[in-house]
Amino acid sequence: MTTLWIVLALAAAAWLVARLILTLRNDGLGSTRPPASHADWSDATTDLPSHPYRTAG
Repeated sequence: MTTLWIVLALAAAAWLVARLILTLRNDGLGSTRPPASHADWSDATTDLPSHPYRTAG
């Protein structure tokens, strides 16, 4: 009877490993390019001053 439980445990472990491998291969992680980042901050795109603490003078 112990042999049966060992065989079932090995079969379950093999199934779990196979599912993990399939999941990791199908998720696309590492095989696709990341999404484009936002554009660099510039004075042309906002009304914020470049140097808010600089005083004129």
